[in-house]
Amino acid sequence: MACIGNEESKILAADPFLAGRTEAAERYGHLSKNAAQWRRISAALLLCCAACVCAVIYMAGRVTVVPYIVQVDEHGYEIAVEPAAASKVDARLLTAHVGRYVWSLKTVFNDPEAQLHLMNFIYSSTPTNTAAEKKYQEYFNLNNPVVIGESETVSVSVNSVLPMSADTWQAEWTEERYTLGGDKVSTKHYRGIFSTAVVAPNEMREVLQNPLGIFVTDFNFSEVL
Repeated sequence: MACIGNEESKILAADPFLAGRTEAAERYGHLSKNAAQWRRISAALLLCCAACVCAVIYMAGRVTVVPYIVQVDEHGYEIAVEPAAASKVDARLLTAHVGRYVWSLKTVFNDPEAQLHLMNFIYSSTPTNTAAEKKYQEYFNLNNPVVIGESETVSVSVNSVLPMSADTWQAEWTEERYTLGGDKVSTKHYRGIFSTAVVAPNEMREVLQNPLGIFVTDFNFSEVL
């Protein structure tokens, strides 16, 4: 190896042009290697930045809202603050929600705007892809309250809502139909079974529509003769 190195040195010493070319090649070859390395480093940093941006966008889209229960004293000072856990929904609130669900489902006004509010409550209180969603859609298709309201109204009185289990409720109510002139057409009594679920809201839209996260997942009802 030493002999080969000596031979190269002799050749370069004998030919100064060749020596200059070799030195330039070594110098610019080294610069070229450095440039290639920096390009690879820059590409890696660019990929890291792109991954960080995608992660930030993903996390921003998953922002959740956690409702809190705040208890205050008679002076308005906060004395207790805790997250509104789904398991802490009072049974009385579930009873009231089922009663309102029955009332909103069966009541008929002759004011389309007022009727729309009732239908929106049913929509916000029924989870998608559940038996309750299919049943209320079928019921409204067969008993369109907006069309019925053009000729008569239906007044609903919820008589009782009793628990059958932790998630199942039996409701009884009376429906009275009236003409637009105020004459009573009929009085009927109904009984129904309603299944509920409590899912804490995670988005502001859900908090505004259904702050306690009480949903009706299934129901069946029939006339009591």
